[in-house]
Amino acid sequence: MKDPIPIIPSGVSDTDRSSSGSPDELRRRFQILERVAIFFTLPDNILHAIARRLAPASAAKGSVIVHQGDPGDTMFIVESGRCEVYVEESPGHTITIALMGPDDFFGEMALISEETRTASVRALEDCRLLTLDRKTLYETVPADSDALIELTKLVEQRKDTLPNLIARARMVAPEQAASTVAVYSPKGGSGRTTIAVNLAAALAKRFPGEVLLVDLALPYNHAALISYLTPTGCLAAASQVPPQNFEEAVLGAILHHPGGMMLLPGVLRAEQADLITVDLVNRAMGILVNAFRYIVFDLGVAFTDIVISVLDHSQRVLVLVTPELSSLKDVGELLNIFTNVLNIVPGRVILAL
Repeated sequence: MKDPIPIIPSGVSDTDRSSSGSPDELRRRFQILERVAIFFTLPDNILHAIARRLAPASAAKGSVIVHQGDPGDTMFIVESGRCEVYVEESPGHTITIALMGPDDFFGEMALISEETRTASVRALEDCRLLTLDRKTLYETVPADSDALIELTKLVEQRKDTLPNLIARARMVAPEQAASTVAVYSPKGGSGRTTIAVNLAAALAKRFPGEVLLVDLALPYNHAALISYLTPTGCLAAASQVPPQNFEEAVLGAILHHPGGMMLLPGVLRAEQADLITVDLVNRAMGILVNAFRYIVFDLGVAFTDIVISVLDHSQRVLVLVTPELSSLKDVGELLNIFTNVLNIVPGRVILAL
């Protein structure tokens, strides 16, 4: 029996301290890292280097892997099994804020900060884990490299997002569901995404953390790019998780902008657009309307079932009009569809030149 890894907290034992492993094992670890959100933008050579330095460990069912309030220097990636992330609000009173499964990760703030753990994590099943500590990271990735700068940015971007969103969802009563605004233009190149971002940002100045922009401009999302954010998750990916993890997947994909706006990308890659369905959007909205004060939708030009559904359910529809004869004609036809087909009353529609 091997000695436990000293840096692993109680309840977690080492299974294989080798830092190299077989080629198949390294390939498997590399594939896992590719699916970890904070490593999403790192180049392959850096991911291969990190894969070689990952330390495997295990956690028995019921064991606490990290303790709220303890110092930490290690990040954990779940290979198999399920974990519960929870906070203790008062002695004997805890609140579960997330459930973790394969390819999920926790403790990432420990890689860039010496802050104490903000939550505890318990193994709900026997778990296999991969660990990466701060010292190993800095030995693997140069401190002044673009890769480490990008990694730090992504970790900071995730900080506090999920706990704040779930806390907000608990506080909002059903009758306080979000006000919704759909931004649409029948013509591409109208500046629609810029308008949607600016609208959400303006609302967020008054209500920081309570305004969400949902990027449904498919198949190409640009709202994150315009907002200088790097997406690490998306609504499309949430469609592939078990139903019991859907809420965490949706909320975990949301980005936090320093200005107070929140952003949910629809897709990370164009080919994921096929995963976005009316049912998926409706399921997500069932969660989001109780988590935010305002939700702004950036919609693509194509008049798809998804666009029609969002337009139909939005309280306000902002239609952008460009000063060309063809655009004016298209908007006229669009307003006719709103009135005669979708039963969207004129009072819900705002035209913007």
